Amino acid sequence: MPLHLRNFTTLTHAESDMVLRWRNTEKVRTFMYNPTLISEEEHASFLASLRERDDKRYFLLLRDTEPIGVIDMTQIGQDSAMIGLYANPECNEKGIGLLLMQSLISYGFEQLHLKTLYAEVFEHNARAKALYEKCGFCEINRKQVNEKKVICMELRA
Repeated sequence: MPLHLRNFTTLTHAESDMVLRWRNTEKVRTFMYNPTLISEEEHASFLASLRERDDKRYFLLLRDTEPIGVIDMTQIGQDSAMIGLYANPECNEKGIGLLLMQSLISYGFEQLHLKTLYAEVFEHNARAKALYEKCGFCEINRKQVNEKKVICMELRA
């Protein structure tokens, strides 16, 4: 089944509503730096801001026509970017995180020709940390954000 990236700047109204619903589920927002609920107005403003930004890219990942998650790159520079992802919280299928990660890595290294991808994961998010390590990310640092311990990781091309 082929995977497709749909840029957030081209989401339909229904897709935009779905992404906002996903983002606002406790299952997803618990692992965000900003764990508060996002309003429709904030979401619309965020989507509009992406049209004017070269340093951020957000995508809905589709398997055929089925939306399976969100991937993003921020702090995009000449050689590196910070990555993020979350699976469709309404789907319990195993392996979705790996598909998201593989799509992110491919996009970053093959399409953007980056040399390094960075990730940050809360220390208590063992599943995410294991996924990053499975894909070759290595811990490079630790820090504290919003009173939570964060593991900083990198993957080099």
